[in-house]
Amino acid sequence: MVERILQPVAAGAARLRPRSILFMALAAAIVAAAAWAPATAGLAFEGRMVLAILAAGILLWVTESMPLPATALLILVLMPVTGVCSFEAAYANAMGSTVFFLMGTFAFTVALDATTVPTRIAARVLAWSGTSSPKMLLGFMAATAFLSFFMSDVAACGVFISVGKRLLERSGAERGRSALGKAMMIAIPWASYAGGLAVMTGNGCNVVTVGLFAELFGVQMTFIEWSMLGVPFCLAMLLVAWAVIVGVFRPEAIGQPSIDATRAEAAALGPLAGPEKATMGIIAAAMVAWIASSWVPALNTAMIAIVAVVLLSLPGGSTLEFKELVSRMNWGVLVMIMCILSVAHFVVATGAGDWMVGAIMAVMPDGWKTPFLVLLALSAVGAVTHNVVPVGPAVAGILAYPFGVLAGDFGISLYCMLMVVAWQASLAYVLPLDCVPILTYSTGYYSMADMARVGWIPTVVLTALTATLLPALCALFGFA
Repeated sequence: MVERILQPVAAGAARLRPRSILFMALAAAIVAAAAWAPATAGLAFEGRMVLAILAAGILLWVTESMPLPATALLILVLMPVTGVCSFEAAYANAMGSTVFFLMGTFAFTVALDATTVPTRIAARVLAWSGTSSPKMLLGFMAATAFLSFFMSDVAACGVFISVGKRLLERSGAERGRSALGKAMMIAIPWASYAGGLAVMTGNGCNVVTVGLFAELFGVQMTFIEWSMLGVPFCLAMLLVAWAVIVGVFRPEAIGQPSIDATRAEAAALGPLAGPEKATMGIIAAAMVAWIASSWVPALNTAMIAIVAVVLLSLPGGSTLEFKELVSRMNWGVLVMIMCILSVAHFVVATGAGDWMVGAIMAVMPDGWKTPFLVLLALSAVGAVTHNVVPVGPAVAGILAYPFGVLAGDFGISLYCMLMVVAWQASLAYVLPLDCVPILTYSTGYYSMADMARVGWIPTVVLTALTATLLPALCALFGFA
């Protein structure tokens, strides 16, 4: 009996690989080195420690040496232990409206996955694409991007996760191994990113950045002005993302039997059942309310998500009972996001974010400080910052003032710099820590290394386009 009890423990202990121990030790060394290092000019001790803790956390996340939620909880504890903040402040800043908003998105994904809707959509896409996985991915990405025009990119991504999962399951795609699974689950958030570029309401960070630039610099950008700059970038980044994903992963073809089975099942489904209609109605109503929240301040996005979850939980509100709906939600990812929100707050509060931007600009040679090179450098800094601080609104808050000031100093259009800040605060292609890709990362079809392997390419392309195409468009349309 004793041997039977101890055997699982021993087996579990054997899974802690030397590689994981090495990276955990390295993460601890990063934090210790920051604590014992001499004072850093322009950076308070608290700022240095929060950057070190974040760097250690990113190392553990990228190497997957610990479960992601466990790493996040460790970060939450380390901040008060090392003097960054009090325990109360760390916990208080872990619970924000973003958590409830994402809770609603997760509930939408679970509720939609339990309906026949994903099968119906998959059948329509497959009828168009046939066995061609590149054509199928393009169809899915175009549909996701279009939906992201009218709703949050997080919600658009959440809706299509269910569709993608159903198709992958029917195709027999193995989690973590299938090239099709990796391509599909990276393509969905990248497509929602592209849609979020096009219109001001496509991403919450867009609206936040417009408000910041209006308050700080008096820039009053309209909805139409945004779209004049955003739509070309949406089309460009959608095609770039599709080409990169297909070219790098080379997803396997979809088997004809899975196509036939999906289409046959969809044909035999008949009309939507009552609970399915209720699910679609609740999700559609939430989407409309989220769109309207851009103009109606009383419609808070988190409040809308909470009300939607309550409605889905009522008898007949979805095809799932309340307990099953809750049990299927990925609470580990929500815990991770809560901890990320807290550390992001203190990156801003301690001045560490401003210090990072200033430090990078300080090492740029004076001869390189031309409008083109400054815009290129700032766009790159924004991309790096968002992958380090994976909370878009915090990134916008960090970058808006210093980037706006530098735009004025170097004769760069404030409209142009506004878009740089908004887009870099909205998009994070390299690591799946942002609210959008973390939804598909939680499905287990790809690893952080998989996304980093391809994510640097659209990051470089977007950075280059914001330094070339964006100022050209601003000059063409007369946006000073």
